[in-house]
This record gives sequence, C-alpha cells and structure tokens, in this order.
Amino acid sequence: MANCQNSNERLFGGAVVLEVADGCPDVVPLESEWKALAAGTSKGFDFSPNTVTSDADDGGGYVESIITNADFTISFEGEVRKRDKLDQHGIGRFIKYFAGELSARRQLGIWVRMEYGPVTFRGYMNVTALSSDGGTNDIVSFSTEFKVGDSSTIQVIDTEETVPVTGVTVTPTSGSVAVGDTTTFTVNIAPADATDKTFTVQSSDTSVATAALSGTTVTVTGVAESSATITVTTTDGSFTAPYAATVTAP
Repeated sequence: MANCQNSNERLFGGAVVLEVADGCPDVVPLESEWKALAAGTSKGFDFSPNTVTSDADDGGGYVESIITNADFTISFEGEVRKRDKLDQHGIGRFIKYFAGELSARRQLGIWVRMEYGPVTFRGYMNVTALSSDGGTNDIVSFSTEFKVGDSSTIQVIDTEETVPVTGVTVTPTSGSVAVGDTTTFTVNIAPADATDKTFTVQSSDTSVATAALSGTTVTVTGVAESSATITVTTTDGSFTAPYAATVTAP
C-alpha cells in the first residue's frame, strides 16, 4: 500500500470550526478563552448585502445596484449531550446565558470565531436564534444564529496554523527550601513554537509550600517543614509536570 500524504490544498470540511468566548466588545478574548461551542454538524455564513438600484438610463439596458451595507450572519447546528464536554463552551451554558441575558433585558452578545478554510471570521455578535429539535429515537439537535452586535469588531483575517502543545517539563524536577525562604524552577513547554503556552501551578499542600508564577518561572515559598508537590498543568492539552519540594527548618 502506497504511503501517500494527504493534500489539504483543495477541499476542506472538518476545518470549519466555530468557537465562542465570553466578554465585552471592547476587549478581544485571549486565545485560551476561546472554546468550541458544541459538537457541531454544520456551520455557515451569509454576508446578505443590502442594495439600492439605479433607474438611470445610462446603464446600457441593465439595472445597476449599489451595496449599502451587509446583514452578516453566522449560523451553526450541533448535537446536544446530556453533559457538556469540558473542552467545549457547551450548549447547556449557552442556553442559560441566553435566558439570563433576556431576563436581565440585556443584549445577547458574545464573541464568535469561525475558521473557514483560508480565512477566519471574528467579531462580537448577538445571538438572534436558538432552537432545538429531535424525536425520542433521534439524537437531539439544536441550531443557533449570530448577527453583528458591534460592527467595529468584525474582521475577516487569514487563518493561522495552530501549533498544539505536546508536553511540559520542569527544571529542576525537585529542590529544597527552608521555611520562610524561596526557590525557583523553570517551566518548559514543548514545542517551543506552540500557539498557547499558558499554564497553571498548584501546590499539593499550601500549608507546607506555596507556588507563584511569573512568565516561565515558578517561585516556591517554604511554609512548614515537610514535603509537597508543585504541579504544572498546561492550558492546551492539560499536560502535567511535577516538582518535588522539600521544606527544611530555617
């Protein structure tokens, strides 16, 4: 069997991804804040330009049209799960947000981003439709629609290649620190050109040692004699790396 490489230059299907993020129109969400809306089955867009026509007699027999603006719309259909997946925004959370904003008499605004092959649509949009359908023997599906909420945020940009995180290590992997003193270790995300290199740190016992991060450096402070594990967890992929901290007498 020939070992041929797949070509992605002509057709795309699964590359169409719709993501959402909470926030206000004046601040673009961080990369780590974007999440797929739900298990999608179809997505689409429609610029739907509005036009006026000219009745002038110098058009060579053709009616001329002038585009005045566009009623830009993004649509999405997906399947409903009993429990939303943790790596998705989730339809349950989406429905509660919709109902909550309506009750508060606020606009149903949310950041929307949709990759469409070589281009990506991004902007702050209002949820203008949300419905569900499904029989007793069918997978329940839902559909929703977004229209422009803040025209100044709408962008059509080149799709960037996302480089996923493949692992994380710490240097050194263990160390000793006296009560009241501090020591540090460095976090290394692989690969070096990963798109999202953010991470969190957590101590297994804050009564023994605490941890604080600054950039790629984690500072460990000794609190009481004993040992604790400082765990680093990447935002992308949830990869972990432990640092063994031993706290000694001052």
